[in-house]
Amino acid sequence: MDEKGFRLMRIKQMAWTALALIFLGVSWLWETFAPLIQAIIDVLPLRRLKAWAHELLEKLPPYPTLLVFLIPLALSEVIKIVSFVAFAREQFLAGVLIYLFAEIVRFGLAAYVWAVCRDKLLSIEWVAKLHAWLLRVNDWAQVQIVPV
Repeated sequence: MDEKGFRLMRIKQMAWTALALIFLGVSWLWETFAPLIQAIIDVLPLRRLKAWAHELLEKLPPYPTLLVFLIPLALSEVIKIVSFVAFAREQFLAGVLIYLFAEIVRFGLAAYVWAVCRDKLLSIEWVAKLHAWLLRVNDWAQVQIVPV
Protein backbone atom coordinates (compact mmCIF):
# COMPACT_ATOMS: atom_id res chain seq x y z
CA MET A 1 0.00 0.00 0.00
CA ASP A 2 1.40 3.39 -0.92
CA GLU A 3 1.66 6.33 1.48
CA LYS A 4 -1.43 8.10 0.07
CA GLY A 5 -3.55 4.95 0.50
CA PHE A 6 -2.25 4.49 4.04
CA ARG A 7 -3.13 8.10 4.95
CA LEU A 8 -6.60 7.71 3.49
CA MET A 9 -7.10 4.51 5.48
CA ARG A 10 -5.96 6.26 8.71
CA ILE A 11 -8.29 9.22 8.07
CA LYS A 12 -11.16 6.82 7.45
CA GLN A 13 -10.34 4.91 10.64
CA MET A 14 -10.17 8.13 12.66
CA ALA A 15 -13.52 9.29 11.22
CA TRP A 16 -15.20 5.99 12.16
CA THR A 17 -13.69 6.18 15.64
CA ALA A 18 -14.92 9.76 16.06
CA LEU A 19 -18.39 8.72 14.91
CA ALA A 20 -18.33 5.82 17.38
CA LEU A 21 -17.31 8.15 20.22
CA ILE A 22 -20.11 10.59 19.37
CA PHE A 23 -22.66 7.76 19.28
CA LEU A 24 -21.43 6.38 22.61
CA GLY A 25 -21.50 9.90 24.10
CA VAL A 26 -25.14 10.32 23.13
CA SER A 27 -25.89 6.83 24.47
CA TRP A 28 -24.19 7.75 27.73
CA LEU A 29 -26.27 10.93 27.98
CA TRP A 30 -29.44 8.92 27.39
CA GLU A 31 -28.51 6.33 30.03
CA THR A 32 -27.45 9.03 32.50
CA PHE A 33 -30.38 11.39 32.10
CA ALA A 34 -33.12 8.75 32.05
CA PRO A 35 -32.77 7.76 35.73
CA LEU A 36 -31.89 11.32 36.75
CA ILE A 37 -35.03 12.78 35.19
CA GLN A 38 -37.08 9.89 36.55
CA ALA A 39 -35.75 10.71 40.04
CA ILE A 40 -36.66 14.38 39.56
CA ILE A 41 -40.14 13.45 38.34
CA ASP A 42 -40.56 11.13 41.32
CA VAL A 43 -39.64 13.95 43.73
CA LEU A 44 -41.95 16.56 42.18
CA PRO A 45 -45.07 17.07 44.26
CA LEU A 46 -47.38 16.70 41.26
CA ARG A 47 -48.94 13.34 42.05
CA ARG A 48 -52.19 14.00 40.23
CA LEU A 49 -50.42 15.27 37.10
CA LYS A 50 -47.98 12.35 37.09
CA ALA A 51 -50.78 9.84 37.65
CA TRP A 52 -52.80 11.42 34.84
CA ALA A 53 -49.83 11.41 32.44
CA HIS A 54 -49.00 7.79 33.28
CA GLU A 55 -52.63 6.73 32.86
CA LEU A 56 -52.91 8.59 29.56
CA LEU A 57 -49.73 6.99 28.22
CA GLU A 58 -50.96 3.56 29.29
CA LYS A 59 -54.27 4.02 27.44
CA LEU A 60 -52.84 5.33 24.17
CA PRO A 61 -52.36 2.95 21.25
CA PRO A 62 -48.82 2.60 19.81
CA TYR A 63 -48.83 5.28 17.08
CA PRO A 64 -50.30 8.10 19.21
CA THR A 65 -47.76 7.08 21.87
CA LEU A 66 -45.07 7.56 19.24
CA LEU A 67 -46.35 11.11 18.66
CA VAL A 68 -46.15 11.76 22.40
CA PHE A 69 -42.59 10.39 22.32
CA LEU A 70 -41.73 13.05 19.69
CA ILE A 71 -43.20 15.96 21.69
CA PRO A 72 -39.98 16.49 23.72
CA LEU A 73 -38.08 16.93 20.44
CA ALA A 74 -40.51 19.60 19.26
CA LEU A 75 -40.47 21.31 22.66
CA SER A 76 -36.68 21.39 22.77
CA GLU A 77 -36.52 22.91 19.28
CA VAL A 78 -38.81 25.76 20.37
CA ILE A 79 -36.65 26.37 23.46
CA LYS A 80 -33.52 26.33 21.27
CA ILE A 81 -34.95 29.20 19.22
CA VAL A 82 -34.91 31.26 22.42
CA SER A 83 -31.26 30.28 22.94
CA PHE A 84 -30.41 31.39 19.39
CA VAL A 85 -32.07 34.74 20.06
CA ALA A 86 -29.88 35.10 23.14
CA PHE A 87 -26.80 34.28 21.03
CA ALA A 88 -27.88 36.86 18.44
CA ARG A 89 -28.10 39.46 21.20
CA GLU A 90 -24.59 38.47 22.32
CA GLN A 91 -25.88 37.01 25.58
CA PHE A 92 -23.69 33.93 25.25
CA LEU A 93 -23.98 32.56 28.76
CA ALA A 94 -27.77 32.79 28.65
CA GLY A 95 -27.76 31.19 25.19
CA VAL A 96 -25.62 28.27 26.36
CA LEU A 97 -27.71 27.74 29.51
CA ILE A 98 -30.99 27.84 27.59
CA TYR A 99 -29.61 25.45 24.97
CA LEU A 100 -28.44 23.01 27.65
CA PHE A 101 -31.85 23.27 29.35
CA ALA A 102 -33.51 22.41 26.02
CA GLU A 103 -31.31 19.34 25.62
CA ILE A 104 -32.00 18.20 29.19
CA VAL A 105 -35.74 18.62 28.62
CA ARG A 106 -35.54 16.64 25.38
CA PHE A 107 -33.47 13.79 26.77
CA GLY A 108 -35.31 13.70 30.06
CA LEU A 109 -38.87 13.72 28.78
CA ALA A 110 -38.10 11.33 25.93
CA ALA A 111 -36.42 8.97 28.39
CA TYR A 112 -39.45 9.15 30.69
CA VAL A 113 -41.89 8.38 27.86
CA TRP A 114 -39.59 5.58 26.62
CA ALA A 115 -39.43 4.06 30.12
CA VAL A 116 -43.21 4.13 30.51
CA CYS A 117 -44.07 3.04 26.95
CA ARG A 118 -41.09 0.99 25.77
CA ASP A 119 -43.04 -2.21 25.07
CA LYS A 120 -45.82 -0.33 23.30
CA LEU A 121 -43.35 1.60 21.13
CA LEU A 122 -41.46 -1.59 20.29
CA SER A 123 -44.72 -3.14 19.11
CA ILE A 124 -44.42 -0.86 16.07
CA GLU A 125 -42.40 -2.95 13.63
CA TRP A 126 -40.17 -0.21 12.22
CA VAL A 127 -39.48 1.19 15.71
CA ALA A 128 -38.45 -2.29 16.86
CA LYS A 129 -36.16 -2.64 13.82
CA LEU A 130 -34.67 0.81 14.43
CA HIS A 131 -34.12 -0.05 18.08
CA ALA A 132 -32.40 -3.34 17.17
CA TRP A 133 -30.23 -1.51 14.63
CA LEU A 134 -29.24 1.11 17.22
CA LEU A 135 -28.26 -1.66 19.62
CA ARG A 136 -26.07 -3.19 16.89
CA VAL A 137 -24.53 0.25 16.22
CA ASN A 138 -23.83 0.55 19.94
CA ASP A 139 -22.03 -2.82 19.88
CA TRP A 140 -20.08 -1.72 16.79
CA ALA A 141 -19.13 1.55 18.46
CA GLN A 142 -17.83 -0.31 21.52
CA VAL A 143 -15.55 -2.34 19.25
CA GLN A 144 -14.38 0.77 17.35
CA ILE A 145 -13.09 2.52 20.44
CA VAL A 146 -11.17 -0.45 21.87
CA PRO A 147 -7.86 0.90 20.47
CA VAL A 148 -8.61 4.34 21.94
